[in-house]
Order: sequence, then structure tokens, then C-alpha cells
Amino acid sequence: MIRDILGTSRFLIILAVLGTFAASATLQVFGLLRVIAVIVDLIRAGVVTSAAAKSLIADTVAIIDIFLIGTVLFVISAGLYQLFVQRDVALPGWLRIESLDDLKDNLTEVIVVTILVAFLGQAVEWTGDIAILAFGLAAAAVIVAVALLTFATRRKLTP
Repeated sequence: MIRDILGTSRFLIILAVLGTFAASATLQVFGLLRVIAVIVDLIRAGVVTSAAAKSLIADTVAIIDIFLIGTVLFVISAGLYQLFVQRDVALPGWLRIESLDDLKDNLTEVIVVTILVAFLGQAVEWTGDIAILAFGLAAAAVIVAVALLTFATRRKLTP
């Protein structure tokens, strides 16, 4: 009886699948709307200066980050579905998820990239003040910590 309950309770993961898929779709649509808004604002302003170029670069980098996070949420959604509900989903080979560690690796990588994108956004808008140093050091500290954690985890897994 407990085995049957545990066997069918795996379908509770469908809630996580639907949630991450909805979040992914929302981010993708929002990213597209941001692209349209940036283009409309650019055309409306009609300004072609280096300040406008910096602003456009910062907006574009932020939009790429939105799409990237949305894509990772889709990968997590598909991966959870593969792991807990149905193994043989018609997905490309590169999207095959074999374990929860694969999903954690994807999430960790996107967190690092998001931190890098946030720093790049700060660097593009940098006005010369020293505050960027603290932000850069904090970003570097998080990335180093993630790298050390990943290294330590992988060492434990390999015999």
C-alpha cells in the first residue's frame, strides 16, 4: 500500500512541472514585450548618442538575462517531467536529464550567468564611482563559492 502511494505520488511533481513551465512562458512573453518596448522607445527618442548606445546595451543584456532564465525554467520543467512522470518524452538529445544533479547544475550555471549579466549591466552604466568595486567583489565571491562547491561535489561523485 505505501509502495503504491509513493509510486503514484510522483505525479505531484506535475505541479512543479506546470509551475516552472508557466514561469518560463511568462518570462519568454515578458522578454518579447521588453524587446518591443525598447525598440519603440529607441525609435520614439530618435537619439543616436553614445549614452543612448550604453542604455541600449544595458537593456539588451537585461533582456537576454530574462530569456536565459526563462529557458532554464523550461529545461527544469522538462527535466522534472522526464525524471518523475514520463521518461520517453520527445525532446532533443541535449535536453535529456538523467538526474536531479543535472537540473541543479543547470540552475547553478544560470545563477552564475545572471550574476555576470547583472555586473555587466552595472559596468555598462558605470559613472566612475567606486561602488562598482563592491558589487564586482561580491559577484566574484559568489562565483568562486559556486565553483568551489561544484568542484567539491564532482570530486565526491568520481571514484
